[in-house]
Amino acid sequence: MEHSLKQKELESQASVHSKEIYQGKIFTLRRDTLQFDALPPHDWDIILHPGAVALIPVNEKGNLLLIQQWRRAIGKIIYELPAGTLDKEEPPLECAQRELQEETGYKANTLIPLQGFYSAPGFCTEYIHLFIAKDLTESSLPGDIHEAIDVVEVSLEKALTLIDNNEIQDAKTICGILRYHRYLNA
Repeated sequence: MEHSLKQKELESQASVHSKEIYQGKIFTLRRDTLQFDALPPHDWDIILHPGAVALIPVNEKGNLLLIQQWRRAIGKIIYELPAGTLDKEEPPLECAQRELQEETGYKANTLIPLQGFYSAPGFCTEYIHLFIAKDLTESSLPGDIHEAIDVVEVSLEKALTLIDNNEIQDAKTICGILRYHRYLNA
């Protein structure tokens, strides 16, 4: 903790020059150049992200609804929790309901906040709000026309096995399932 406090204090005394490098549809890339008194300048590239939600949908049998979709960045189909990016000034609860309906075709009559987490705090501001979605009823919203999503029903035990076998590799999905498991055993 002592080193972290020193780093925080050192940065608070540096002069900072920020420059927007890229403005995309979902995020902005900013370069911060910090000039320290006794040290050479240092650049940090930071992704400014509006935040996101991830849901753990639990059906009437107690099974989880995961999705499978192609992810271009990694070039493969993976298991994930339904999730999505917050629209500008959209409350996380509203985003959670919308994303659940778009990606699974279900609406949750009960959404339980399960804390959240930063996805990659070394370079990104994205904070993912995690929710348990229960009391599901069929109610779909049109999804993104560029996404092809398959909904897969699995038991919690099967989901944990998929994590153990490295078949679930998505960080938000691993975190969400493990938090849900702890929630049930608290």
